[in-house]
Amino acid sequence: MPPTFAANGFLPLGRYSVSLDEAESMLVSAPEFQDSATRTALWDGLLDYVDRFLKLEDAYADVLAGLRLIHRVWLGGSFVSTKPDPRNIDATLLIDTRAERAVRGKPGSKWLTTAFQSRDRMREKFGVSPLRIGYQPVAHIFEPERFTPEERTYFTQRGVWDDWWQRCRLPGQADGSPSEQSAAPARGYLEVRL
Repeated sequence: MPPTFAANGFLPLGRYSVSLDEAESMLVSAPEFQDSATRTALWDGLLDYVDRFLKLEDAYADVLAGLRLIHRVWLGGSFVSTKPDPRNIDATLLIDTRAERAVRGKPGSKWLTTAFQSRDRMREKFGVSPLRIGYQPVAHIFEPERFTPEERTYFTQRGVWDDWWQRCRLPGQADGSPSEQSAAPARGYLEVRL
C-alpha cells in the first residue's frame, strides 16, 4: 500500500517502494491533484523519458540476458509533495552498470549518455530533472576492504542521493543548497519499481 502525505505536505521519513502504477495513482490521479495544471504532463514526460531506456532493453534483450537498464527510479522533490503544480520531476535513476556495459556502443545506446548530460535540456524536453547512480549488486557489503573503486562510487552516490531526497529547504533560506542546518531528514521519497 502506498504511503500517504503527512500534514506538512511531504511523505513521512523514509524511502517507500511502490510500483509505477501506484506512483501515478498517488502523484497524478489522486483526487487532491485533479485540478493540477502540470502533474499529468510531467508524468507523461517521465514515461517518455523512461521509455527510451525500455526500448533499448527490448532492442538488445539477447545481450542483456534478463538484465534491466533501470534498476529503480527514486522520485523526490516537490512532485512528491502536495504541491498542486510542481515545475518538474526530480528523479534519480539507478542504472545497472552491467546492463549499461552490455549495450554500450550499439546503435541507439548514445541515449545512456544523453539522458544525463544536461539536466536543463531533459527538464525542457521531458519535464524531468534526472540524476544517475551506477547500480552495482554487491554481495560482500560487510567487507568494505574488498570494494572495487566502482563499488565504492556506487555506495557513495547511493548514500548522497538517499540523504538529499530526505532533506527540505529551510524556511526563509535564500540559497537552496544543502547546508549543515538542512541535513536532518525531514521527508520521505519514493523508490519506483518498473
